[in-house]
Amino acid sequence: MPAAVPLIAVVAAGAVSAAVGGGVIGAIVGAGAAIGVSLIGGAIFPQKRPRNSALGGGSGGSTAQEAQQRTQSFRQPITEHQIVLGRAKVSGPIVFLHSSTDDEGRADGFFHMIVVLAGHRVRAIGEVFLGDKSESDPAFAGLLRVDRHLGDPDQAANANLIAETGGKWTEHHRGRGRAHLALRLKLRPEAFPSGPPNVAAIVEGADTILDPRTGAVGWSDNPALCLAWYLTATFGWKASWEDIDLPSLIAAANICDEIVGRRDGTAERRYTVNGTLSLAEGKIEITRKIVAAMAGVLVVTGGRFFVHAGAPALPAATITSAELRGSVTVQGSRPRRDLFNGVRAVYVDPGKNWQPTDAPPLLAANYVAEDGGEQIYRDLDFPLTTSPSMVQRLMKVELERNRRQRAVTVQLNLSALRLRPWDGVMVALDRLTPFPARVVGWRLAPEGGIDLTLAEEDAAVWDWNPATDERATGDSPTVVLPLPGVIAAPASISVETPQTISFAALSIAWSAVGSAHLAGYEVEFRPLSVALWQGFAGGVSATSATIPAIEPTALRVRAQARSGAVSGWREVLVPLPPGGLTATGVAGGIQISGSVPGGTAFLQVFEADADDLAAAVKLPAEPTALPWTRTGLAAGQARWLWLRAVSPEGNVSALVGPVTATAL
Repeated sequence: MPAAVPLIAVVAAGAVSAAVGGGVIGAIVGAGAAIGVSLIGGAIFPQKRPRNSALGGGSGGSTAQEAQQRTQSFRQPITEHQIVLGRAKVSGPIVFLHSSTDDEGRADGFFHMIVVLAGHRVRAIGEVFLGDKSESDPAFAGLLRVDRHLGDPDQAANANLIAETGGKWTEHHRGRGRAHLALRLKLRPEAFPSGPPNVAAIVEGADTILDPRTGAVGWSDNPALCLAWYLTATFGWKASWEDIDLPSLIAAANICDEIVGRRDGTAERRYTVNGTLSLAEGKIEITRKIVAAMAGVLVVTGGRFFVHAGAPALPAATITSAELRGSVTVQGSRPRRDLFNGVRAVYVDPGKNWQPTDAPPLLAANYVAEDGGEQIYRDLDFPLTTSPSMVQRLMKVELERNRRQRAVTVQLNLSALRLRPWDGVMVALDRLTPFPARVVGWRLAPEGGIDLTLAEEDAAVWDWNPATDERATGDSPTVVLPLPGVIAAPASISVETPQTISFAALSIAWSAVGSAHLAGYEVEFRPLSVALWQGFAGGVSATSATIPAIEPTALRVRAQARSGAVSGWREVLVPLPPGGLTATGVAGGIQISGSVPGGTAFLQVFEADADDLAAAVKLPAEPTALPWTRTGLAAGQARWLWLRAVSPEGNVSALVGPVTATAL
């Protein structure tokens, strides 16, 4: 006998429902007593009550909170693992921290950490993000090492940590069955201005999912298959496969894999599931969220799980007056408080850094007219949905089902034992126009017989025409907030080019950094004969400085924030000098040949009547290429010449020469 095995208790009038429904069409189940809901009950997710749009307010906040938790690494004494389904950006608890001396001899220069991403094996760990930057960002070059562990049941401990943590991490710390990242950061203020950053990664989730259609085990984002995986998981319902009705599961998986068109001319599968679930949520909530992603229900009856994805119902039977044993109660419309004519929803958008995003709101003008012109919205969250077109289909289903308001409660004889919750039926009772319905309430009556609650069903609920039903997502408004831990480098730097052979200082100037958090600038220099940068000044408030220098010198400057963060360096290096110089006498002058280094703005030429650099003076001409001819000499005049390159920023190279020749 298909008696309902209830899962959740909710006190209400009517029969006991036996379906755990999705966020858009779900019913809440009774729990071993004659209590439950009479019609489609509360949504899978905590929902706001339908309300007048004039009162304001937006979509619910639970998806936003979950998305923030999903992408934030954290450290606390006790926490729960999480499940990753499909593809999602994921972070997790930090289970190990350690610092060690880096390769430059700096104490605590290396920072080691392990972030657990999932409490099970995953198919792949893709791109890793530190804060909002990818691991491939040039800012992390030479400063970051990432080791990925997929959570194999027999995986070995991280060899790098064993070697570098002085026995803190040993070969026994294997993290078996736990997908995790092992990172080593070389802490530099220009790359990590606020210290160790938040760590997250793009993860392709559970890959031990059985598809009974093929017998294959692997990765899947099919909600029906993911639900069956959770039902049988050791951290789930711990059911056996014999407890799951395979025909209904296969039918649900096929519905999820149906191809549906999108407005842009592409297509996607009808339902997918992509996101994370914390084991702290509990089995009921996790089950609800997976079911909601396919607009379906989970029915538990006769000791078995029946999985249903959202789709038109095929009538399993026709209910006639001949089966009645008692009264018939007809509800022609829902109470006003349960009606709505618009839907607003939040989903997770991979294109917006996997953050919660408002879907285009759905408002049906015909239903608004039916409600006397009052706009009434229902707000929904879809934390496991990442497609804007898919979330709009779920929104439409929610609205259309709500507007199918007719329901019938019937007292039938034992012939109704052939039906189970969520079956489709045709209601053909006397004095009622026949209409299709679903069984949303099922109860074995104490006096014998079956009490059913039947809700109106319409195949049009599931219709989808992307040309008219899908709305453009548009761009969400962006708010720019100050980031005191991040400051930009000066956009440009320049040097006042020396005009003489010798000099005692170099004047440098740089563009101002427009930041309310600017504390000043730090300036360093490196003479050509010195290998290391030397500090000149920190906390400089001006945008120029004069630095003692008697030889070609590289210069650099960076911004400092009041928080202690620093920008990257803006540098002006010593340019390479001209090469391969030769001098040849020509009529009325001397031609100088050689090579000019790439990136040279121009050359300076110094000339003397003898091989005496101290007596040389700069010629007015500043050639940009070689060969170049020194003109204006009389026949028989000899000259000695030295050259140096000038960079676009005005810095000078070392002098090369002399070369000498006699004018013809």
